[in-house]
Amino acid sequence: MKKINDRPVFFYAGLISLVIASFLGLISCYSIYFVENKVTNLIESKADFNKNYQAAFSLLKTPQLFAHYDFFDAKGEEVKKALKYFKEKQNSGLKIEAADKEYLKILLKRREQGSTLGLKTMIYFSLISVFSWLFFLKEGYVTREKK
Repeated sequence: MKKINDRPVFFYAGLISLVIASFLGLISCYSIYFVENKVTNLIESKADFNKNYQAAFSLLKTPQLFAHYDFFDAKGEEVKKALKYFKEKQNSGLKIEAADKEYLKILLKRREQGSTLGLKTMIYFSLISVFSWLFFLKEGYVTREKK
């Protein structure tokens, strides 16, 4: 019976998994090192709360890939309320005060959870890629051995 050569399947599965893992890792690392770091600095600043909190909210308005604000679970209700609160403040032209810091922290926490999920998903796809490459190499060894 002729052995089927699965090398191309393993090769492309490993390659595609590696591309997906890289994409997810870049998005999550950008969120962690640039956006979340900047928002944390803005929230923790001691001067000009209104300006800094407005800037922090404008960064947090656009969610992280895995922490989208459209999909709410039971824990996400507080995120929904925080978004509504800030949008009402923006629409009415009210200043954001120091007491509003907790609402920004809720939005930041949701974004951090999304970044963590993105990193864990990157690890998952990296493992798929590693195993695909191992099967690719094993398939080549078995095919060579039978000749």
